[in-house]
Amino acid sequence: MSRTSRSVPTLALAALLAGFALTGCADSKSGAAAVVDGDRIEISSLNARVEQAADTREKAGGQQVPGVDATRAQLAYMLEERVTKEAADRAGITATATDVVDWKRVWTVQNRGASLTDVAARSGIAGDQLDRLVATEVLQDKLVLQQAAKEGKVPTDAMLTRILSDTAATLKITVNPRYGSSWSPTDEGGALSPTQYAWLTPKFIA
Repeated sequence: MSRTSRSVPTLALAALLAGFALTGCADSKSGAAAVVDGDRIEISSLNARVEQAADTREKAGGQQVPGVDATRAQLAYMLEERVTKEAADRAGITATATDVVDWKRVWTVQNRGASLTDVAARSGIAGDQLDRLVATEVLQDKLVLQQAAKEGKVPTDAMLTRILSDTAATLKITVNPRYGSSWSPTDEGGALSPTQYAWLTPKFIA
């Protein structure tokens, strides 16, 4: 965030300034990691989720994830949660406590009695975050089933990708450049596109 060379092209400088506009300063613990229609995801909240995930994963004996990758993945999912909630609200879909319990029970049966709590912990998902994650899964399942019924087709991951993509397109989503340039849904979940600075390309390095 501190690069201020006069040789930096206009577009790269604009991206850097956008980062300062979101954070308000160069402090890595303050400001917004992203903003969705005015709803801020604070860097402090993002860092707290990443640290909690690392602690949970370590205690459960899970494999640690590099800091940068963990932070980007966590932010991508936090954005996915918000876009999913917006899509569900528009569709009149909700996830009840009973839905969450039922989803967990089905998962356990499908995985031959495995403990979802233990599996989630090894992936860095703490107990208090698990219900929230499952609720998002429930909303996504219902969105796909509703869309499949409308189209008279078999539910597919591609349907969810399209639903989230269409919803995201109507929202003003701004990502702090230190984490990526934009968010987009994929069949495997949301992803952040890396920020590209023109002054780091070969023609500017030479």
